[in-house]
Amino acid sequence: MQFDFKPNAKGIAILIMMIVLVFYVMFKKRKKLKQMASKTIDILKDRTWDLISDRRIAALHPLIRNKAKEFIIRAEKELGIKLRVTSTLRTWKEQEKLYAKGRTTPGNIVTNAKPGRSLHNYGLALDVVEIKNGKAMWNNTNWSKIGKLGKSLGFSWGGDWTSFKDKPHFEMRFGRSITDLQALYTSGNREGEYVNLA
Repeated sequence: MQFDFKPNAKGIAILIMMIVLVFYVMFKKRKKLKQMASKTIDILKDRTWDLISDRRIAALHPLIRNKAKEFIIRAEKELGIKLRVTSTLRTWKEQEKLYAKGRTTPGNIVTNAKPGRSLHNYGLALDVVEIKNGKAMWNNTNWSKIGKLGKSLGFSWGGDWTSFKDKPHFEMRFGRSITDLQALYTSGNREGEYVNLA
């Protein structure tokens, strides 16, 4: 079956008018189109080397997402270290299950923080690990460099803790104690899992 399309003069005129209209709208909206394109380029530019990390960073409290992204990007550019974010927001229910391991459920103890006692429960903490040749390097000599970079961005580093060193852990408290954060959370002064820190 052959389709033979031969527009008449009226059809051609309508087609030309539509093309002119499209170009006119594009011309009138050029600033908005340019802004949209620029924003898309910025988003692509700001991605880390790792889509898994990008997805996990998106689960952090909005106040620390950009710093976390900058941390991963700068680690690669300045230190030549590819960091992967392994943990960010952990709900109170998830924390409860984690805390039960090695206590009331099988497995080894993995945390001493009860629900509400970890900054992960508020999206204010992230854990990272260096990835080399596709493998996680938990035991390596770069932790001090990674810790120094994280601290330069305003994070507190678990590697500085005295009672229990947690080198993969970085957090921001915004001057709030864990008790303050719990009170904000339980009082409902939050949006979802994220407490209002303003």
